[in-house]
Amino acid sequence: MKSGILFRIFLLVGLAGWISSCQKTDVETDAPRPIRFNLTLDQQTRAPQAIDFGKYAVSLYIFEMTENSSACIRVMEITNSSFTVTELERNSVYRCVFLAIPKNQQPALPLTATSYETARMQYLEGNQPEQEVFRNILTLSTADDITSYSIVLTRQNGAIQIRMNNADGSIHGAQLEVEGFPTMLFQDATGGKVVSTGDPVLLSKSETPAVSDDYRITINLLPTEDITGKGSLTLTHIDGTETVYELKSTSGTIPIYPNQITWLVLRGTGEGGSFEVGFGGDINLDDDEWDGYM
Repeated sequence: MKSGILFRIFLLVGLAGWISSCQKTDVETDAPRPIRFNLTLDQQTRAPQAIDFGKYAVSLYIFEMTENSSACIRVMEITNSSFTVTELERNSVYRCVFLAIPKNQQPALPLTATSYETARMQYLEGNQPEQEVFRNILTLSTADDITSYSIVLTRQNGAIQIRMNNADGSIHGAQLEVEGFPTMLFQDATGGKVVSTGDPVLLSKSETPAVSDDYRITINLLPTEDITGKGSLTLTHIDGTETVYELKSTSGTIPIYPNQITWLVLRGTGEGGSFEVGFGGDINLDDDEWDGYM
């Protein structure tokens, strides 16, 4: 009799423990999923570097993606290369957009965002020929087992660069002008293409050229298919005369690509001078300058 009672007690205790264990598992399954990120930034065209948060402002925009819509659920200012996001719901899909710009650059990174499809950042407010922007986009599912991601932010703007020979010092002034798009969408197009929008802004840079057989003048731009006829180079000669060259190439179109320098070589600086288009494969690994992408 006593053995039967003890058996029932043990059975009830075991059943209660099993139920408690099941309930605990369900709670853990429904709990938010922590995801850890490790960030680096590819500032030069070499291996990604640790982010200097004293120099760069970095933000993360998290969008919850559903079948028919998307919504920004959080904007985070990032101040450390490694950090954890803890409030992502399990069995959900998110799109994370990482953006970085130099801290002294205006406009600043957006403080808010709407849907993933419409979110955008203002790249230009006026004549700002040296703007930069870095980005990475990650789609993650919290149904997966992955809990840590390594993110490399890469340069999304490109540049137009004019190269010429001024070894004799005959060119006293150079002014490069080109139209650039002022706005970039958070999202990318097919193949990671940057989507540049807005009414073009005329960007201008004036310099006194160095006495060199390889003088260069550069303006940073958001990517675009062709800038032929959308700018000019004006050279002031030492005798005070000027020569104006329209932006065009003997090689066809003049596209601007992300993280690449499109360079035009000016062959001759008289009226018969012409440009030949090239792409930034001229890499100098001995300095910390952005020389283009190879």
